[in-house]
Amino acid sequence: MIYLLAFFRSPLALLLAGKPISAVFNLILYVISIVLWVTILFAHAGFLLWIVCVLHAVLTINNAREERRARRIIDASRPH
Repeated sequence: MIYLLAFFRSPLALLLAGKPISAVFNLILYVISIVLWVTILFAHAGFLLWIVCVLHAVLTINNAREERRARRIIDASRPH
């Protein structure tokens, strides 16, 4: 579900995934892509920048999930 949210609202998905600094960076790119979409001359650049935002969000969320999974495995393998 978070990946679907990353497709439509990538900054919000990053914020919900616990990556606030990445969310701010992605929000800046997201706003710039919307501004470029509004201008007719740079609509293609806006679309490409939106794709970059979505890819950034998906890869960052995937990386955060992998880190949590690895941390759980390490914690489970430690003797108590």
